[in-house]
Amino acid sequence: MSAPTRRPARSPRRALVLLVCSGLALVGVVVLAVGWIGIGTATLQATAARTEPCLLAYVPGTTAEVRYEVLPARAVCEWDVDGVRQEVVVASVPVAVTAPALLLALGGVAGTVAALLSRRTVAPGRGGPVPGPGAP
Repeated sequence: MSAPTRRPARSPRRALVLLVCSGLALVGVVVLAVGWIGIGTATLQATAARTEPCLLAYVPGTTAEVRYEVLPARAVCEWDVDGVRQEVVVASVPVAVTAPALLLALGGVAGTVAALLSRRTVAPGRGGPVPGPGAP
């Protein structure tokens, strides 16, 4: 039978770091999701309102196409007009919103992973194995 071991004390500082980092990551992901969903919704609304000539030309089999970009977050419609390629930004989220949200998401995830993988150091006399009977 092995000697009982005492679980190391949980660090309130580590718990706080995990809470803050995961919170920052969550805020970043939510802001990015809201922005990208907003771009998709705005593109669909512009298509339904028939306000963009490019979106009117967007039918299968034509040269018109809609592409979505991550940074800057936007929906761009491209089409040929008399042999000249033209672009129209249908919807976008400012870089001043997207970039910090991306940094929060990535930084929060990295901080959370670092806090979870960091080695716990146990001060002498605190934590560690409990000596069994007959141990010196």
